[in-house]
Amino acid sequence: MRTFLSVIFAMIVFFAPLGSASAEVPPGGKLADVKLIDQGGRRFALSSLYGKPLVVSFIYTSCVHTCGTLTASLKGIFASPGSDFGTGFTSVTIGFDTERDTPEALGNYGRQFTDDFSSWRFASSDREAMEKLIKEAGFAYTKSDSGFDHPNMAVVIGPDGRVFKRIYGTEIDRTALLDAVAQSRDLESPSYGAAPSGLIGFLKSICYTYDPRTGTYRPDYSMFAMIGLGFLFWSSLMATAVYVVRKARKSGDI
Repeated sequence: MRTFLSVIFAMIVFFAPLGSASAEVPPGGKLADVKLIDQGGRRFALSSLYGKPLVVSFIYTSCVHTCGTLTASLKGIFASPGSDFGTGFTSVTIGFDTERDTPEALGNYGRQFTDDFSSWRFASSDREAMEKLIKEAGFAYTKSDSGFDHPNMAVVIGPDGRVFKRIYGTEIDRTALLDAVAQSRDLESPSYGAAPSGLIGFLKSICYTYDPRTGTYRPDYSMFAMIGLGFLFWSSLMATAVYVVRKARKSGDI
């Protein structure tokens, strides 16, 4: 019996981190209502931006790679004819480098792309709130010699604060974004209850790494190897657990 309980305990200890590894909120769910500080030093709750569709993106202000390209693509979409930006939907760009993305830095960054911070705010927060928001949004990053490696994405939030869709790309596709914004206004849309749209993006975020030489993302084969080894490890652990339990039953321990 003791052997059996030991195996069960070991499985719980090892498998528990897997269950909490991704806190990504699926479509139809709501992100944590974190408190943010914008480029003007004003504090506000994420929920205060709801009421219209909201486009959320992630950058760090000292980025010299794709952050500017991503934000410029959003600027182009927002300024394009028929986009209805400002009156129909708004945006917030989140600076995830909590040490350097100060209100001043966010303001300097934001003014490269807009002169109307009422419709497009640039904000950050403390580390705890930022990590929670990042995980729930389906974003991820790793520290690198040149700054941070991270995927490029935009999250469309519906008028009632529910996640509608995640869109990936160094340059966000105009049609994909504006279609998602328009569809998110239908609060009964089946997309709100769809399977997590961020799964592919999540896999990209952990299996791809930024290549500063090309400005693109390439497969991180070390991560693929880790996933393969992890699969073999858990398979072996399960097989061992089954063997121990069967042996214990035969010996009358359970």
